[in-house]
Amino acid sequence: MTRYALYYAPDQNSAWWIAGCRWLGRDPVTGQDLQQPVVDGIPPLVLQQLSSDARRYGFHATLKAPFRLAEGFAEAHLLGTLAAFCAAQTRITVPAPAVLPMGDFLALRTSQESREINALAMRCVSYFDFLRAPPTEAELSKRRSSQLTQRQEQLLQRWGYPYTEEEYRFHMTLTDKLSGVDADIAYRLRKAAERFFDIDAPLLINGIALFREEAPGAPFTLLRRFDFGLRALEHHAHQLPVAGRLFFVVGPYGSGRDDLLSWVRQKLPQHKQPYFAQRTITRPALPSEEHESISPEQFWQQAAAGHFAMTWQYHDFCYGIRRGFEAELKAGRNVVISGSREFVPRLLQAYPDAQVVWIEADHALIRQRMENRLLQQENGGAALLKRVQRNAQFSRPEQPEIIRLDHTGPVENAGRRLLDILTSA
Repeated sequence: MTRYALYYAPDQNSAWWIAGCRWLGRDPVTGQDLQQPVVDGIPPLVLQQLSSDARRYGFHATLKAPFRLAEGFAEAHLLGTLAAFCAAQTRITVPAPAVLPMGDFLALRTSQESREINALAMRCVSYFDFLRAPPTEAELSKRRSSQLTQRQEQLLQRWGYPYTEEEYRFHMTLTDKLSGVDADIAYRLRKAAERFFDIDAPLLINGIALFREEAPGAPFTLLRRFDFGLRALEHHAHQLPVAGRLFFVVGPYGSGRDDLLSWVRQKLPQHKQPYFAQRTITRPALPSEEHESISPEQFWQQAAAGHFAMTWQYHDFCYGIRRGFEAELKAGRNVVISGSREFVPRLLQAYPDAQVVWIEADHALIRQRMENRLLQQENGGAALLKRVQRNAQFSRPEQPEIIRLDHTGPVENAGRRLLDILTSA
């Protein structure tokens, strides 16, 4: 039940960060408890109680509220997309930060509306939402305990958090709820906070901090900071990363598709390699393959849980592509999938911008390749017949999203063409 959150947290050596961690009594980087400042008229234990919930979350401003990763995604996918996202952003100065009430608690807020900050928060909410698992009923009930408005309920349903879009307010929480607290204590607490955060330094949003909660109720820790891009390009500042291109390579058994993909991988330098998605198949891997092999029972359990973005069946076996490749696309990396001709219509419906590469070859050559591979195997004759019959069912659709690639000659000829296709996007 690990949760992640995208927060703004000042630089670790800044006066704002040091003051915020001191005020709350904990450093989310080291996990170390810190001595809170002395507030005249408020015993240390009372001050600790009045900031206990805020201390658990750490000194921060929310950009995307805590969420669990959707099935099929891992922490590495979040790290990769976050790095790409931050590289496309530029820093923002928080206008006139001051200690102000936020409902019934105190927070460090901007006294002026900032469209730049609000837009950054909304980009975080929407860009990373494909990684977010739906909230549980317990999580929804906890949010609804705050007596949400109709609009906030709509936002909760859409984004898993009610304070997004026009409901968003940039703030860095300094206390828990003060309703019911003695008025004199509340006054002393606010005045002490105003003095403590009277800092003569700009408050800059120059990156995003990834926080992690290991288990429900555990303190949030700062896992890693990602700095914004060093230079603001005139037409690219505050933009989202340019998404990568999805290439779906298909072809009949005997077309030499795997040989072509292997040739391309050997020719491309590591820094120019697209992401070659691994297939999950319910049969053992052959010597020339590198797929993940699982049982049919495991396959369908994981498919039902949402681990796969694509599934198809071929000759009594199940094939799947795990959802992780979507994070690679989102971060701007091209993705190559060795797929099924039968899946092409569903592919183009789910991924309209995908490029299909349809490997073809002379029919006699395909038949010869099939015979060379299959007739040496047990029941090879029956397998050959099934593949011949299946090939007769498919003809390449005449669509602009589908490129025909002939692989009748040497692998180098078709390989160079495929290399051009994959690197020209």
